[in-house]
Amino acid sequence: ILEKQNSPTYTAPPTVHVEPIFGPELYPAIEKASQLVQTAKLAHKEWTGQHALHVQTFHGYGSNFMKQSGFSPDAFVQIAMQLATYRLWGKQAGTYEATQVRPFLHGRTETTRSVSTDSANFVQACSLRPQWDEAQMGAQKLELLQKAVTSHVKCIGLAAQAQGVDRHFFGLSMIGGDDAPPLPDLYADPVFARAKRWRVSTSNLSHPKFENWGYGEVVPDGVGLSYSIQARHCQFSVTALKEHGWTDKLSHLLEESLLELRRIIEASNTGKDGEKNPKSRL
Repeated sequence: ILEKQNSPTYTAPPTVHVEPIFGPELYPAIEKASQLVQTAKLAHKEWTGQHALHVQTFHGYGSNFMKQSGFSPDAFVQIAMQLATYRLWGKQAGTYEATQVRPFLHGRTETTRSVSTDSANFVQACSLRPQWDEAQMGAQKLELLQKAVTSHVKCIGLAAQAQGVDRHFFGLSMIGGDDAPPLPDLYADPVFARAKRWRVSTSNLSHPKFENWGYGEVVPDGVGLSYSIQARHCQFSVTALKEHGWTDKLSHLLEESLLELRRIIEASNTGKDGEKNPKSRL
């Protein structure tokens, strides 16, 4: 190009006049749009700056060990996360797991309510601090773990069959209008409102080619907990508002809980007849 421009026979292309696509009458609107964009940028920077993110890769084991021990990997990790959040806050909190209902026309998700009586029995038996005394870990905790995982598998199975309650209640709440009858008193009940408040929002997306992903918390005093379960490791993305200082703590508690669950299994890895626990097909 430079050689052609320096040639004595080079002729510059003609100047092309481009008409503006808008006139002066649009200048105020353009200025307003520019201000809105700048405001949005500042709001985005402020909002993201309030959040903390911690990525935790657990290399202790993955789905292979869970299946060999007779557990559904997703349900097993859900119980580990409940133990971790129980130790973070000193109590269990509303925990949401997104469950696909794609077999249905236009189906997207239903809510699996992870907290159950069986999961509560297990985390309370484990207490707020790990008990590494083998005598205290034994068959009783393993039995409670098995019940908690089985309960979760049942709940997620019902949700996948569209037998959950949350989308039904949501649909009823959207029917209302000017001519519609008022919503039942249940919707104004504080217990009902509390039952829909998810301090722990979880979702599983596991694929060999998909390394990590995540999202934010859904309530100010909650955590976002996305995860994937691979054959030999588990990946977590923990999010929360920075002011709480929860992300690093919860990441540590997740690793602690998963290690403790393995110790419980290994402490009672044979049944009364001396046979190993059955493998899970889930």
